[in-house]
Order: sequence, then C-alpha cells, then structure tokens
Amino acid sequence: MDNQKSNGGNASNLGNEGSGSSMGKDLGAGRSDNNKPNDNNKPNDNMGSDLSKSASDMHKTIDKAADAAQPIVDRMASSAHAGVDKVSGALSGVTGRVDEKTRQLTDAYKNFAETGRDYVRTSPATSILVALGVGYTLSKLLGRRN
Repeated sequence: MDNQKSNGGNASNLGNEGSGSSMGKDLGAGRSDNNKPNDNNKPNDNMGSDLSKSASDMHKTIDKAADAAQPIVDRMASSAHAGVDKVSGALSGVTGRVDEKTRQLTDAYKNFAETGRDYVRTSPATSILVALGVGYTLSKLLGRRN
C-alpha cells in the first residue's frame, strides 16, 4: 500500500488503476487470469489441481464430521439398546405377573366350583331356592320395563 496515491477524498476514482485503490488488484491475487491468452493454447492446469485440492479438502472435512459423529451415534445406539432392554425386562416381568395371576384365578375358580358342588350336594333344596331368588331378581333388574 506504499505505492498508493491519495485521491483527495474523492471516491469517484475508486477501483481505477493508480487511484490509490487496490480493490480490483487484490481480489485476483494468487489466481490466474483466464481472460489472458494462453501461450500454449492449453487449459490451465492450476484449475484442475485447485479442484482436486478442494475435493480432497471436502473429503477430509466429511471424514472429520463422520469421526466426530461416530461417538454420538454409538451413544444413541447404546441408549436405544438400553431402552429396549428395559422395556423387554418390564414386559417379561409383567408377563410373569400375569401368568401368576392367571394361575391364581384358575385355582380360585376351581376352588369356588368345588365348594359350590359340595354345597349343592349337601343341601339341594336350599340351593334351588337361592337359584330361583337370584333368577327372579336378575329378571326384574335386566328385564324390560313397560
């Protein structure tokens, strides 16, 4: 910037060669000018190497992102496995309790049925009167009302 000239506060010459502005000149630094005729009439080899370098950089970035995401994926997978194990354990516990309750209910039904048979055998007249009373009461409760 030592070779820049002062424009006296006039901004109308900005971007012009020699006006003290380096806007147009600095933007193209390090790049080849594709508008200039090439002496060998061959495509610019720098562009191909720039593209392969960019692709290589992108691959490295993707690999870094995948490596960074791997622990998160592993944690999510182990959390999902733990959740499945917890649900499976809860369901097997529930299944065990339901099986136990089913067995208890079956035993209670068998016991009640055996007790009822014994009662009917020992006092048949009372059993018939109780059955008639229960039937009449149910017919009045559940029957149609006119």
